[in-house]
Amino acid sequence: LMDTPESVFKLRQFILRLAISGRLTNQKPDDTHAEVLLEQVLKEKQRLYDRGGIRKPKSFEPLEKEQQPFPIPETWKWTRIGEIRRGWGRKEPDKPFPYLDVSSINKENGEISDEYDILPPEEAPSRARKRVRPGTVIYSSVRPYLLNIAIVDDRFDLEPIASTAFVIVHPLGEIEEKYVYYYLRSAPMVEYVEDQMAGMAYPSISKTKFLPAPFPLPPPEEQKRIIETVDGLMDECDALEEQQ
Repeated sequence: LMDTPESVFKLRQFILRLAISGRLTNQKPDDTHAEVLLEQVLKEKQRLYDRGGIRKPKSFEPLEKEQQPFPIPETWKWTRIGEIRRGWGRKEPDKPFPYLDVSSINKENGEISDEYDILPPEEAPSRARKRVRPGTVIYSSVRPYLLNIAIVDDRFDLEPIASTAFVIVHPLGEIEEKYVYYYLRSAPMVEYVEDQMAGMAYPSISKTKFLPAPFPLPPPEEQKRIIETVDGLMDECDALEEQQ
């Protein structure tokens, strides 16, 4: 594997494929079952709706056996991305703001660059409309930038606004944003998105096709174990790249 031109990239994908299918970490009998976690998330969405915090939650069809991309442990639960997230709505800028465009993301390390623009409202592009918060995962929906994925951190003194080229995935409850981030970068998710894309010059996936994407949900305790293990292995991959 290490003799191939894209060796470290392939190794990273192999690690993620193991992680999101439960083959990189051990399952523990005292973990909270993911079905219980999903029920808590759906109740939280309903509470947010009742308080006027979000629009009416969209209901999704459960994944049939033949729709499940790969096997997962018994303590996990297949669901859909749209069920485990919330958005923050849209806003037309009315004061200076950090603008998060697709080019603001370093796709190699999956982080927001330090070179983002702070724009006055009168110079705001028409695409600068999506609100985000710390912990929001922003996902580029355009093919050339499918790995332009990042977690919004708390570096911003002003409220950031993201481009409409992003799909917003802010996980609810005890769903870890880093686990969501790793899943969105995995080969099964990329394959799903590429299969659902439309358009010739700049193929993209619409929000209505993105949100029903299958999502393998582990127990909250195992999500933390997955993140810790993958983080360590990705550090090893970084070291391999430096050696190369």
